[in-house]
Order: sequence, then structure tokens, then C-alpha cells
Amino acid sequence: MRRWLILPAALPWLAGPAFGWGCEGHQTIALIARAHLTPAASAAVDRLLRENPIDPALNRFCKDRPNDLMADAATWADDVKNTEKNGDAHYIDIPLAISSGDVMKWCGRDCIVSATEHYLAVLRDSRQPAAERAKALRYVIHFLGDLTQPLHDSDNHDQGGNCTRIKLFAEDRPQNLHGIWDYGLIEHDLAEKKETQPQYAAAIDRDFAKTDGSSKTDIEAWVWEGHMLAATVVYADLKPPIPVASPGAGVADKAACDAERDSVEALHISIGAEYAAQALPVIREQLARAGHRLAGVLNQIVK
Repeated sequence: MRRWLILPAALPWLAGPAFGWGCEGHQTIALIARAHLTPAASAAVDRLLRENPIDPALNRFCKDRPNDLMADAATWADDVKNTEKNGDAHYIDIPLAISSGDVMKWCGRDCIVSATEHYLAVLRDSRQPAAERAKALRYVIHFLGDLTQPLHDSDNHDQGGNCTRIKLFAEDRPQNLHGIWDYGLIEHDLAEKKETQPQYAAAIDRDFAKTDGSSKTDIEAWVWEGHMLAATVVYADLKPPIPVASPGAGVADKAACDAERDSVEALHISIGAEYAAQALPVIREQLARAGHRLAGVLNQIVK
């Protein structure tokens, strides 16, 4: 089911758009990946992106972008989400109460699993027009990031954490849990550390140097990894906890989402230093995993 909550202009109560990892997260992943590309793959990536550029007339949500073609391309998929009408491709709604099984059961017409596999196939095929391979590359850069955001792999009858009202630190205006994980905690971490994105990416890369960056591409395993983190960290560390919905509850429609927001607001959950101390190491490691895996994939298939 399509998440209508990805359209922030239509929903003024949203604190921000539901973009997997937000600007800083996706760009950090790309910068980490860049550090692990072979010289040949790095040059091939830049050539493909430079010779088939993003439309300069496109309204880019992330205005402050690092001077790196991969980092610049990392958020393009969110910029075109509405015009491409492929919002479903950015996530998969596996019920939080489920812990195993065939992920395609929850894929529906399209999801991040099928979309990532499709664009990897296009990127691998040297017979495809360069413009199509460049488009596929931009999607692969983005989707391998989205895969590691736990709320893009799970749903608790709440539109992947969008149907919430939770306060983040001392902010007066509540945010949704999805947005807090997309960008709220990362922006807080950057501000606390007083680091630029390249510095942030380099520090994460050092801290998680042994993170899995194997050449094996296992999208379904990566989905279950993110889903497990949603269950054991994202929701489990909230105090008081948000109840786990029945696996058969399905994805919330607008009425159910409104009811869930009211229910969560009544819990008066406020995310502070304790939650951040538990969540940020997970977020940082997931960013590292995405960067290392992206580099592993591109080293194999971009020539």
C-alpha cells in the first residue's frame, strides 16, 4: 500500500518529509561508499553520472549538497518520487510482529526489494543506454541506503512510524517516529559533534571499519536485518512503549493513522538523551553498512 504520508505539502502536521535517512544520511552513505570504491569503479561512476546529469531544472529538496557526484545523486530518488509515481519502491511494509518468512509476501505491486533488484539488473547490463544506466545508478545509490533504515523495512499499523506524535529533545513541535529516524537524530548528532558531512562520514567509517562490506548482495537478508532493528531498537526503546500491532492489522489508512497519532500522543513519549544513546550507535552502524555494501555492489558491476 502506498504511504500517502510521503506528501508533506498535503499534511501540515508532519514535521518533514518521510525520506529514508534524509539529506545528511543518504549523502553520508555515498561518501562512505566513495572511500571504498576501486579507482576504476570510482571513475566509471563519475563518468556515468557526469555524462548523464540530473535535470538542472529539477527542484532539489536537499539544497546543501557535498561536492561529490555520488553524494549529489544520493537524494535524487526522493526528488522525483512524486513525478515518477514510485513511492512504493522506497520501502516494504513487513508487520513488526513478524520475524521471518518470504519478504515478497509483503511486496505488493512494488517495493524496495523488487525495485532494487530491477535497477541492479539495468546497471549490470552494459547494453542498456547510458542514460538508463545512470538513472539506475542513482536509484541503487539511494535504495541501498533506504534498505538500512529500519522503518523502511517494517510497519506497526502506523505507516512505518509516520502515524505518531513524539517529542524530540526540547522541541515544542512533535515529530513522527519515521522522521526522527530519517533525519532528526542524525541532525542532532551532527550538531553535537560540530562536524561537516565529510567529517561525519569519515568518523563513522573509522568507527565501523569492520562492518560487513562483503561482495555478496543479499537484499532480503538486509531487509530482515533492518526489520529486526525496528523491533528491538526503534520501537522497543521507546518509553512507554508503543504496543505491537497484530500481524493482520495491515497498513493504516488515513482514519487509522489519525487514530494512531492520537493514541501515541496520549502516551506522552519524549525522546531524549537516553534513547539517543541507544539509537545513534545503531544509526551510525547502519549508515556504515549501507556505504560499505554500496561500494561492494558498485565495485562489481560499474565498469
